[in-house]
Amino acid sequence: MFKSVLVASACLFALAMCQPAGGQDDVPPFLRRASQAQLQSFQGLIQNHGHLTEAALDAKVQQWVQQQGGNVAADFAEFQNFIKGNNAQAEAAHNAAIASFSPAAKKADADLTAIAQDQSLPVKAKGEKVQAYLAQLPANVRAELEKAQQGK
Repeated sequence: MFKSVLVASACLFALAMCQPAGGQDDVPPFLRRASQAQLQSFQGLIQNHGHLTEAALDAKVQQWVQQQGGNVAADFAEFQNFIKGNNAQAEAAHNAAIASFSPAAKKADADLTAIAQDQSLPVKAKGEKVQAYLAQLPANVRAELEKAQQGK
């Protein structure tokens, strides 16, 4: 689960960097105190390694963090601890959301979970597959999933 959250955070960062600047809210928590050069370096890392699997990209990110040292390494360690400490709570919230889903949303959640857990897919292909799947969902099912994701 941790690796999935880390890679998801990295992918969201990469997507955010392709959109108009929105400030520090667009970066993963472990990069909030990073320099502009470090942000650009991380963006390049993610963009240039989308062909890798999650495990391989995670190793690249770990290596990059160690090279950065300082605030980035300290914030990354704090982020890892936060994720590890919140896995059970996140899983419980996910299970509670599933329990209230419509049958169509339950199926969509199961399908999306299967995509997310497919360790054979490269990160970029996984993201594209998730986006394509979400795009084909009926609007009400997509809204139901988005509402749950926002904790509502």
